[in-house]
Amino acid sequence: MVITREHRRISIIGGLLLLGLTLTTGIAVYDVMHQQIESALGRGLDVVLEGKTYLFEIQIEKGLADTRALAMRPFMIQPIQQLNIQPDNFNALHDLDRNVNSLTQIGFSAAIVYDVHGKVLSQVGHFSDKQTQSLPLTIQNNTSLLWDDQFILRTSEDVLDQDGHRIGSITTESFLPHLTRRFSGIRSIGETGEFILCAPPASGDSAQEMACLMSQSDGVIFKYLYHATRDELLPINNALAGKSGVMAVKDYRHMQVIAAYAPLDKIGLGMVLKLDEEELLKPVAEQLKFVILYLAGLIAAEILLLNWFVSKLIKSRREAQAAKEKAELFSIELSHKELELRKRLKEITCLYEIRRGMGLDVSIDNVCQNIFEHLIPAMQFPKIATAIIELYGWRYVSGNYEQGFMRPFRSKTKITDKIGGYRWHKSQNSFCTYLSEIIVNDEICGQLRLFYSEDKTFPVVEEQKLINAIASDLAGWLERKRLEQALVFVAEEQAHTIGQELHDNLGQRVAAIGYQARALEKKIFALGKDNLAGVAASIASQAQASVVQIKQLAQGLLPFELEANGLVAALRALASRIASTYKIDCEFVCENEAIINDNNLALNLYRIAQEAANNAIRHGSARSLRIFLNLEEGMLTLSICDDGSGIVEVDKKHDVTQGMGIKIMQYRAKQLGAKLEILTRPEGGTEVRLEMQLI
Repeated sequence: MVITREHRRISIIGGLLLLGLTLTTGIAVYDVMHQQIESALGRGLDVVLEGKTYLFEIQIEKGLADTRALAMRPFMIQPIQQLNIQPDNFNALHDLDRNVNSLTQIGFSAAIVYDVHGKVLSQVGHFSDKQTQSLPLTIQNNTSLLWDDQFILRTSEDVLDQDGHRIGSITTESFLPHLTRRFSGIRSIGETGEFILCAPPASGDSAQEMACLMSQSDGVIFKYLYHATRDELLPINNALAGKSGVMAVKDYRHMQVIAAYAPLDKIGLGMVLKLDEEELLKPVAEQLKFVILYLAGLIAAEILLLNWFVSKLIKSRREAQAAKEKAELFSIELSHKELELRKRLKEITCLYEIRRGMGLDVSIDNVCQNIFEHLIPAMQFPKIATAIIELYGWRYVSGNYEQGFMRPFRSKTKITDKIGGYRWHKSQNSFCTYLSEIIVNDEICGQLRLFYSEDKTFPVVEEQKLINAIASDLAGWLERKRLEQALVFVAEEQAHTIGQELHDNLGQRVAAIGYQARALEKKIFALGKDNLAGVAASIASQAQASVVQIKQLAQGLLPFELEANGLVAALRALASRIASTYKIDCEFVCENEAIINDNNLALNLYRIAQEAANNAIRHGSARSLRIFLNLEEGMLTLSICDDGSGIVEVDKKHDVTQGMGIKIMQYRAKQLGAKLEILTRPEGGTEVRLEMQLI
C-alpha cells in the first residue's frame, strides 16, 4: 500500500495524540499512586510513631514515679531529718549511705541526697557530664532527659516530712535502655530515616530555638533547630502544638520528606519520625522503569494499531469518496438522460400533436398556427423563440410564448422580399438557429425556420431533426391537399365539360328532335292521320321537356351566372331555379352586397349552398328554403335553412356524417379555412351555417 502524505500526517498526529494521552494517563495514575503510596507509608510511619510515643511516656513516667516514691520512703526521710538536727550524727549518716548505695541495685544509675540547706548528705554512682545535651521536661521542674550514648532520665524530688515541710531533696539518674534501643534503631526504618525528639523553646528565647535529639543512621546527635523554616512550619512545631498526623514537607535540610509527628503531652516533648521521600518511593521508582517500558510498548502497539486503523479508514474514505463521486456522476448522467428524455418526449409530443392537427383537414392558416402552438414550447428557450413559415408567397410569424400558453401567430403577410426559389441564407440573420425547406412534388414551395431573439444558445441536432420532420410532414400534408384540390378541380372540370356538352350538344340535339317532331306532327295532321299526329305531338312535348331538364342540369353543373355576374347573382338564380323546378318556396337574402373577387372562394360557397339545398329537398322533404348571405366587418356568413325533417345521420359530437355530400361540404369549408356547422332549428328543420373571416 502506498503511504501518502495525508496518511503519514494523520498517523503522526494520531500517534502524538495517543502518546500524549498515554503519558497524561500514566502521569495521572503515577500521581494518584504517588499520593496513595505517600499516604500508606505515612500511615505506617504514624503507627510506628504512635508505638514509640506510648513507650516514651510510659518509661519516663515510670522513672519519675520511682524517684517520687524514693523521696517518700521512711528510710530516706528519717536519716535526713536526724542529720538536719544533728549534722554529726554518724549513725544517721551511715544509715543514709547504706540506703543510697542500695539504689543502684533497683535501677538508678546515680543518686545524690541534699539536706534542707542544699548540702550533700550522700551520693552514689556517677552523674552524666552531658548536661548540655538534655531535654527539659515540663512535667516537673529540675527534670530532664539526657543523652550520653543512651537515654538517661535525671529527676530531682523534694523530701518532705510528715507535716509536708521540705527537709531536703534527692536527685537521681536512671538509664532507659528500652527507649535507647527504640530511639537509636532508626536504621530499621531506612537509611534516610530520622527520629527527632524536641523540647519546646524556652520562654523568653528570642531565637526560638528548640533543643532536639535526632537519631540518624550514623548515630544520635544533639542539635538546636529553629522553631520554623522560612516557608512553613516543621512537623515538630505541630507536635509541640499538641497535634499529630502525617505530612509531606521539606525539613530543616530542605529535603522533601514524609514525616509523622505526635506530641508527648504528659512530658511536654514533641516527636517526629520521618523518611526522605526519595527513599520512601524508591521501590516505586525501581518498578517505574518497567512501567515505562510497558507504556513504551503499549504506545508502540497503539501507534501500529492506529496506523492500521488510519490506513483502513483512509481506504474506506477513499472508497466512499470514489463511490460518492461515481454516484454523483451517475446521478448527473441520469439527470442529463432524464432531461434529454424529457426534451425528446416534448419533441415527440409536439410532432404527434402537429400530425394529429394535420389529420383534421384544417386550412393552411390553422395548420401553421397548430405548428406554432406545439413547436415553440418544445424548444430550449421558448420565451425568446420565434418561428416563421414561408409558404406559397405568404409569411406566417409565430406569436409570443407566455406562462405556458402560445398566443395566435403574430402576422400573416405577403412576401415581397422573397429570394429566388424561397431560398434563405443564414447570413441574413445571425440569430437564426434552425432552417428546413418545404419541398412539395420535388419543388421548394417554402421554408420553416426558427431563431432566438438572443444569441445565447447553440443548435441541437435533435431540434433540427424535429424542424426537418415538421417541414416534411407539412410538405406531405400540402401534397395531400394538392392532390385533393386536384381531384376537386378535375371533378369541377368534368362537371363543367358535362354541363357544356349537355348545353351545347345534347341539348341542341334534343331541341332539334323536338322541332322535327313538331314539324312531323303538322304534316301527319295535314294527311288526316290524327293518331299518328298525336304520337308526333307527344314526342315533341317530351323532347321539349327534356331540353328544359338538360338546361337545368347544365346550369347546375355549369353555373353561368357565377362566372358572368358573381356569387350573389348565382345564388339568386339558384334559388329561383329551385323554386321553379321543385315547386317549393325558396328565397335568397343578401343584406349587404357581398363582393367576392376570389373565383375559387365563390365557387366553393356556391357548391356548398347548392349541396345543402339539394340535401334539404331530397333527404329532408323540405317545402321551404331560405339562402342567406352576409358580409359584415370582414366576417362572411352563409346560411341555408329549411323546414324539412332534418338530417338524422349527423354525428353531433364529431360534426361529421356518413353522407358523401356533407363530407364534400366539410372539405370545401376546411379548404377555405371556414367553420361549417349543421344545426337543428328549434322550430323544425335544419340549418347549414358557414362562417369565415376574410383577410
